[in-house]
Amino acid sequence: MKSVAVVILSLLLTTATAAAQTSRTGGSATTSRVGDVTTLKGHGVNYLTGLGLVVGLAGTGDGDDYLPAMQPLAKSLSGFFADPVASMEELKDTKNVAVVLLEATLPENGTREGDRIDVRVSAFGAAKSLEGGRLLPVPLLYPDTRVDEIFALAAGPVTLPNSEVLTGGVVENGAVMQVDNFKEVVAWGRDLPFSSTWVQQDASYLTLVIQDSHASWTLAREIAQAVDSELALAADLDHVALAVDAKNVLVLVPEDRMVDLADWISQIEQAPLLLIEASGATVTVNRTTGTIIASASATMSPVIVSHRGLTITVASQEDENGLFAPDGSVQNFVALDPGGTSNPQARELLEALNRLDVPIEDRIDILTQIHSMGALHARLVIRD
Repeated sequence: MKSVAVVILSLLLTTATAAAQTSRTGGSATTSRVGDVTTLKGHGVNYLTGLGLVVGLAGTGDGDDYLPAMQPLAKSLSGFFADPVASMEELKDTKNVAVVLLEATLPENGTREGDRIDVRVSAFGAAKSLEGGRLLPVPLLYPDTRVDEIFALAAGPVTLPNSEVLTGGVVENGAVMQVDNFKEVVAWGRDLPFSSTWVQQDASYLTLVIQDSHASWTLAREIAQAVDSELALAADLDHVALAVDAKNVLVLVPEDRMVDLADWISQIEQAPLLLIEASGATVTVNRTTGTIIASASATMSPVIVSHRGLTITVASQEDENGLFAPDGSVQNFVALDPGGTSNPQARELLEALNRLDVPIEDRIDILTQIHSMGALHARLVIRD
C-alpha cells in the first residue's frame, strides 16, 4: 500500500450560544426539542398474555403424548358436547392440536374497546409446525395475577412470517379489546415518588422521563430550564419544572391548563433545547458489525501513525497559503476544512479513512493505537 498522509484540519465553532453552553458543560451541543429526548411517564407499551389452542394442523401438533395440550383440548370439547371427554385415551393420536403461549403488545398511546391488535403465537410443547393452524377463541389477561380482568379476546388463523421458524407465528389483528386502556400521564403531588419542598401535595404534575442514552444531571437541569423559559411566564410562576434526578424532570400542570392538557403537553414537547453531549466524548467500535461511531466532541492531538504501509498524519499545520504542505514522498493527500482552527476531530479522521477505502479492521487498529498513546481525547469503547 502506498504511503498516504491524511491531514485533519478542524471545523470552526458554530453559534455563540452553543459555544458558551459547551464551555460551561464541557461537551458539544446541538439544537433539539424537549420532546426529542424525553417521554411522558405513563406512556409506554403494556403486554397481555394468554394460553390457547391452535387446531387444524396437518399432523404437526403436540400429539396425545403431550398431556398439557390434551387437557385444555378436553376442557374445550366439554363445552360443545353433553358427554365430556372421560379420559385422555379418547384423544389418542390427536396430532392436529398444539398448546401455545400468546402475547399482545398494547400501543404506548393506549387502546379503546373494539380496537384490534396483533397476537404473537408460540408453541412450547412437542408441536413441529403451526402452519395452517387456527387459534381457538381465548381471553388475554394482564401479566400481573392480581388483575383478573379480561382485556381482550383472541382468535383467528395463524400466519408464519418466518419460514425458518415453524413454531412461532402471528394472528394479525387477532385480539379484540374488551375494555378501554387509557394512559394516565398526570399525577397528584402526593402520589409522586419524589420528595421536594417545591412539590405541592394537591397540585398536578407531569413527569418527563429522559431517554437512557441522554440521561444525566446536566441534561435534566437543561430540560427544566428550557421548559421554564417557555412556560413559566405564561403560567405566571417563577418555575414550572424541576429536575429531580438524572432521568426525571417534573413539570407542574396549572389548574387552568387541565382544561386543555394536550396544548400544555405540546408546548412542553416543543420547547427548544440545546442538547448537551453530557456523557462526554466517546468513540464506540463494534467489531461484529464493523461500525464505528464517534461523538462530535471526540478530538485528537497531532500524531503520526504508520500502520501496514499506511502513514496517517493528524495535524493542524498550514502553509502560507492556508494548506498543509506534504513533502514530496506523499502520493495521496486528503485535506479537510483547511481553514479550521480548533482541535482535529475523530470523525474527520474516520471520514478520511473511508475515502481512502481503508479496511474496517485497519481503521479500528489505527484508532486503538492513537488512543493507547493518549492522542485520542475520548473514551474508546470496543464491543466484540
